[in-house]
Amino acid sequence: MGEDTLFTNGIVWTGDPTLPEAEAVLVSNGRIQHVGKSDDVSKEADEDARIIDLAGRMLLPGFVESHSHPAVAGLLASKLQVIGTKTVAEVQAALKAYAAAHPDEEALLGFGFPSALNTAVNAAGVQGPYRKDLDAVVADRPVLIIALDAHSAWVNSKALEVAGITKDTPDPVPGVHFYQRNANGEPTGWMVEGNAFWPLLPLFGLGSESDFRQALAESLPSYSAMGITTVFDAGIPGGDALLRNALKALSDMEREGRLPLRYRGSVYLNRPDVAGPDMVRRVVEIRESIASEFVDVHTVKIPNDGTIEGETAAVLEPYGAGGNGAVLLSGEPLAQFLSALREADLDAHVHAIGDRTVRLTLDAVATARETVPDSSSRVTMTHVMLVAPEDLRRLKPLEVMIQTTPHWAHDMGGTFGLYSRLLDPARGRRTMLLRDMWNAAPLVAFGADYPATGLPFPQTSPLYGIAIGLTRSEPGASGAEPLPPADQRMDLDDLLKGYTVNGARQLRLEQETGSIAPGKQADLVVLERNLFREEPSQVHAVRVDMTMLAGRIVFDRADAGL
Repeated sequence: MGEDTLFTNGIVWTGDPTLPEAEAVLVSNGRIQHVGKSDDVSKEADEDARIIDLAGRMLLPGFVESHSHPAVAGLLASKLQVIGTKTVAEVQAALKAYAAAHPDEEALLGFGFPSALNTAVNAAGVQGPYRKDLDAVVADRPVLIIALDAHSAWVNSKALEVAGITKDTPDPVPGVHFYQRNANGEPTGWMVEGNAFWPLLPLFGLGSESDFRQALAESLPSYSAMGITTVFDAGIPGGDALLRNALKALSDMEREGRLPLRYRGSVYLNRPDVAGPDMVRRVVEIRESIASEFVDVHTVKIPNDGTIEGETAAVLEPYGAGGNGAVLLSGEPLAQFLSALREADLDAHVHAIGDRTVRLTLDAVATARETVPDSSSRVTMTHVMLVAPEDLRRLKPLEVMIQTTPHWAHDMGGTFGLYSRLLDPARGRRTMLLRDMWNAAPLVAFGADYPATGLPFPQTSPLYGIAIGLTRSEPGASGAEPLPPADQRMDLDDLLKGYTVNGARQLRLEQETGSIAPGKQADLVVLERNLFREEPSQVHAVRVDMTMLAGRIVFDRADAGL
C-alpha cells in the first residue's frame, strides 16, 4: 500500500460538504491525500504513482451496507434454493432434486420459501405449511427450509425429532417466537420467528468454523463487486457459538489478506430474559477476542418484532384478521437493557417494523437517556416500515437513527397489495415512507437486508436500491407509475448519502470512511457512468468497474472478465 494511486479526469462525488464535487483523488499508504481538480492533484503524485484515468467515469466513497447478513447468507447460498417457487408442489420438486444430488448431507437446509406472498404455499398464513408435505419427499433426514423473509421456517418430522421438539416442548418465547401447533398441540412443522428455528442449525451439524470460512470466502467477493466496502452484519442467530465461528473465519481471512471489506458485526439477543449487564459482558468478551481494524463487534441486535406479511410485526391498530402482533422487549425491561448498553457505550440495532414497536422503542430510549444521560451509545431502529407521524417527530430529539431498505419501496411481487389486505388500504399506503423518514430522523442509512430482502443476491446491490428509491417502481420500468404516495421518492444525492456517509456514521466509522476527504481511508468505488446523467429507472444497470478498500483494489471488472 506504499504506492500512490491517482484517480484523475473523473466525476467525483465526495459526500464531503466542504468539497461536494471534484475531478481527482490521490491515494497514498491506503489513505486519501488530496482531492480536487485533476491538474492540481496530479502535481502532488509521485512520479511512479499508479494512474487510473477515469475518463469521465464516476468515483464515489465505497458503499456502506448498513444491514445485511453476509455470514448466514453465505451458508445458505450453497444450499437448496427455492426462491421463486409459488406452490407446495414446486418446493417438493426442488427438495427432491436437491436431496438426490446431495446424498451425503446429513441434514438438508434450504432458503427462499415465499412467506411474503399470499400464495398456495402459505394460504393459511401462520397456520401453515405443514411437515407432512416435506415428509412425503424426505423422511429420513432433517429438512429445514427458511422463508424468504428469514422470519419463519418449514421443517419435516425428522427435524422435529432430532431437535427433540414435541407436544410438550415449550415455545422459545411464547406468543412471539413459537412452534405452530395443531388442535392437539402437536407441532405442525411451521416455525414462527427466528428463535424457533435458527438454534437448530448446530444440531444439524451446520455453522462450523469451516462452514463459515468456505461460505464467506465465496460470498464476500460478491459484495466487493457491488462496490460495497463496509458491511454491518445485523445478526447471526442461533447462539454465540455460530457468531464466534463466523468471526474466527473472518479474522483468519483478514490475517491472510483475503478479507475484501470492513465487517462490523452484532451480538443477537435471542431471549427477552437476558439481562443488560450480562449482554454487555458477552459483547465485551467477544470484542476483545477478535477486534481489529477490519473486524469488530460493537452492537446488540434486538429482534423486537416480526413482519407484516407474517402478522407478527407489532401494530397500533389490529390486523384485519385480528391481533396486534407481538414485541420481544418493551417497557421497563427494554429501557433497562438500553440503559446497560448506554453505560457501556455500546450500540443497539432494534428491529422495528410495526408502528407499535417503533413507539415502544422510542419510549424506552427516552427512559434510558434519562437514566444514563451521558453516553456515546447509538440507537438505530431498523426497517421502520410503518410509523405514526407523531413518532416521526420524536426521532431527532431522542437522536434515534433509522436504517431501512429502499428495495422495499415498490410493489415487489404484490407485497403492498398484501399489506393493504392484511392491514387496510390506508395503512398499506403508509408503509416505507422514505422521504418522511429522511426529513424526520437525525440520520437515515440504507441497506438491503440480504438474504431477507426477498430478491436474488445480484438485485440487492445499492444501485438497485437507489433506482427504486428514485422511482418507487420496478428497476428498468421507465415511465412506470410510482408506488403511492409519489412524493416519497428520494433525490439521488440523499440516496448516495444514505448508502455512504450515513452508513458510516451508524457504524461509528465516520472518521475513517463514508466520504472522500483527506486523511480518510481510501474506500472507493468506480462506476462506469455518471449516475446524475442516468435515467432514474436505469441507475441499477450502471456497472461497478472497480472497488478499493484502504488503498487495495479488491475488485476490478476488467480483471474479472465481466
